[in-house]
Amino acid sequence: MNTKYYSKFLQYFFLMMFIAITQNSLAAQGGKQQQDAKHVDLTLPKDWYLGEVTGLEFLPNGDLVVFNRGLHPLLIFSATGQFKREIGLGLFAVPHGLFVDSQGSIWTTDQQTHQVLKLNPEGNIELILGRKDFKGLGWFENGYQVNLFTSPSDVALDSKGNIYVADGGNFRIVKFDQYGKLEKAWGEKGELPGQFNFPHSLYIDADDTLYVTDRQNARIQLFDTEGEFLKQWKDIGFPYEIERLNANSLVISDARSGEINKIDFNGQVTEKLGKWGKRESEFGFPHGLAVNHKGEIYVGELLNWRVQKF
Repeated sequence: MNTKYYSKFLQYFFLMMFIAITQNSLAAQGGKQQQDAKHVDLTLPKDWYLGEVTGLEFLPNGDLVVFNRGLHPLLIFSATGQFKREIGLGLFAVPHGLFVDSQGSIWTTDQQTHQVLKLNPEGNIELILGRKDFKGLGWFENGYQVNLFTSPSDVALDSKGNIYVADGGNFRIVKFDQYGKLEKAWGEKGELPGQFNFPHSLYIDADDTLYVTDRQNARIQLFDTEGEFLKQWKDIGFPYEIERLNANSLVISDARSGEINKIDFNGQVTEKLGKWGKRESEFGFPHGLAVNHKGEIYVGELLNWRVQKF
């Protein structure tokens, strides 16, 4: 073999060996790899600012909805980050969870008003759950049928339109029919299956399995739509927000570690993205998550008041 070509062959061989060894080493570390994230430039009106970004979702038309704790809490941007409109001004005190259903309705939770609101993309209120500034487990005296929450954190809908609320401060899940009639509730504070220590985020898959991030217990619990416990996933970090990434994976934010974790449907962490910090690809209390049609992961941060994407 020609010496020149043999030397190139050896260089190529050892390069491939190095890549293979590196990939195996990363896999042995639980899939921890570093992908670069970049700041999402959201164009705001003059003298407007984002506050703590608690929720992100995409509308069916591709617009990005941003829920934050600034003076303008609920904002809609184009897919390229251009400001389009504000809705719901004056409705929120401590914004938390955000969910967009298949019809494009926007659902919000607020930890100080203790309410769940359903709005259309133009900002018209379509449904109200809870009573503004009243917290509790339920209020049914004198025939009143008002269900109260304490710091509700998230909302999800099943295939029949039933509504599920993560009632964080009451350590339970509350189920309503599509019109807001109370169906049932389950859960209490604790560490056993079916108990919670701050249920934080919800996801419902195509089979109507309900996934609940049980934040302080560092696990995800799975239930059927009647509240029957199915199984739990541990060793996944402290799960805050949960979103579907693709047919094989979910993605969660872990605000304590500053990481974004990809999880397969066996409950195994397959990849970790980001780390704690303030530079690009670093996160300060990552909270809200959204995944666009390209599979890009958008991350909202509480401490850095911004949105990044992978």
